[in-house]
Amino acid sequence: MRAREFITEGLAHPVIVVDVQPEYSGMWDGAENDVFPEIIRFVNRQTGPVLMFVNAEETGVSGDTINDVLSYWEDTVTQDDPDWYDDDPDAPNPINWQRFQIVDKGYGYFRGWMDSGMVQPNVIIAAIRELYQQRVSDTRELKFPEDAGLSPQQKLIKAAIDELDDEPLTVNWTSVAQLKQFNGAYLVGGGRNECLREVELLMNAFNIKYRRIDQLVY
Repeated sequence: MRAREFITEGLAHPVIVVDVQPEYSGMWDGAENDVFPEIIRFVNRQTGPVLMFVNAEETGVSGDTINDVLSYWEDTVTQDDPDWYDDDPDAPNPINWQRFQIVDKGYGYFRGWMDSGMVQPNVIIAAIRELYQQRVSDTRELKFPEDAGLSPQQKLIKAAIDELDDEPLTVNWTSVAQLKQFNGAYLVGGGRNECLREVELLMNAFNIKYRRIDQLVY
């Protein structure tokens, strides 16, 4: 199914978009990834709520500021409008930012476990759930009963912690309550096995539904 066919399901569908920003687009190298403008145009054609995750200078993660990201989106949209004038004070903003909730999340909270090649996704999901059940944010803070009292999931988590030594998995980098507001959302952006995957794993841990549009993932 081609990405544009999804629009027929309803323009008011919620969207979660991850890390669609200048630093990752390739634009500074003169070779912008074609999917970035396509994602921006797709999201802007929608009329429903948007949850936008970015990695920005505010968290010390990238050279982009949030304003840089917003300007990049606006510039991309106005390239399609030959009548747009940046210096027209009465021109409406090309993007309705009131639809957007923007979260500067940083990155890497699950990546040590994800990238190790030693921990399966189901164990990461179990660890996320255990963290929330114990009301702690870092796997180094988890407390377990004696081996005989461990649940099957706790045994898997404890084995992963032992295998990865001091490599933590941490949560609380975004609001689960906010994610639940976007149950059933389209999911677009990237990176496919990086920040986007972190969002997927967190949503999977809480059974929050989403529909990833692979043609709009980098």
